[in-house]
Amino acid sequence: MLSFQRMSSTEALKSSLARGLEAEISGLRRLSLGHRAVELAAFPLLWSAGALLALRAAALPSLSLEIIGVLVAALGLNAFVLLLHEGMHGVLLRSPAWNRWVSVLLGGCVLISYTAYQVMHEAHHRYLGDPRDPDEYHNYTSSPGLVWALHYMRLLVGAFLYVLLIPVLAWRRGGRRERLHIVQEYALLGVAWSAAVTVIPFPILLRAWLLPLAAVAVMTQFRGFTQHGITDPSDPLLASRSIHPGPVVRFLVLNENYHLEHHLYPEVPSYNLRRLHLLLRDRLPRCVTGSSYSGFLARFVKATWRRDETPIGVVRSE
Repeated sequence: MLSFQRMSSTEALKSSLARGLEAEISGLRRLSLGHRAVELAAFPLLWSAGALLALRAAALPSLSLEIIGVLVAALGLNAFVLLLHEGMHGVLLRSPAWNRWVSVLLGGCVLISYTAYQVMHEAHHRYLGDPRDPDEYHNYTSSPGLVWALHYMRLLVGAFLYVLLIPVLAWRRGGRRERLHIVQEYALLGVAWSAAVTVIPFPILLRAWLLPLAAVAVMTQFRGFTQHGITDPSDPLLASRSIHPGPVVRFLVLNENYHLEHHLYPEVPSYNLRRLHLLLRDRLPRCVTGSSYSGFLARFVKATWRRDETPIGVVRSE
């Protein structure tokens, strides 16, 4: 009943925000193969370029160039997580079959099953602010100290733990069909991962994939925490935070920085989220926001000393 009431409230809110903009928002839901083709070409190339730089620098040797190469590769590989996220919402590609299998491939590159991730992520969207939200720490403990410890655990090691735990958590939540897909995907990916480890020399695997993947985990932890950390999950407008960095960062995170807009309209593909933001920004009576990821993290650290859970970055126009 609580979940139904919240969904009804959110739908009423969306209807109010979209009044008079229905045609424009409907247009933003349309998928563009051209946009996806560019992204699916550009980010693997960025990963490859960074990996080649890291490998060349290791042969010189040049530690500084090697680190730069690993970070460039990580920026390319990080987009795979974001494109996988698009696939989970069915907005990566028009064809459901292509949407799934391209997402499975993307997930394999970052050590995760598409379906397992989808099961958990859909629960997060469906139950955001609900006692069943798997990402809300107050659902697990009433201890303020433990809640803050969990915040820092998510920030520092959350992605590493998630990769290990997601098969178990998704298996518990998923139905028969989802469980079958999870088994299929991990079997397929297990063969691919084993082949990669067997065929590719470890120094190449380390610099071209494993070290960039560790950097991606850190990026994912920081980005994910800014989206919902220290918000007000009881209010659909204050439960998700949008960050407003410069155009280069927006490109590298595929507009995932517009996270409030994404939660309100998850059916809008990422390349249209900025346009959605521009349509809605003057209609939002309140939101939590910030101008940069680093700025939010600095305010979070400052709030830690007082264990202050007042939502960070509240802006009101009511």
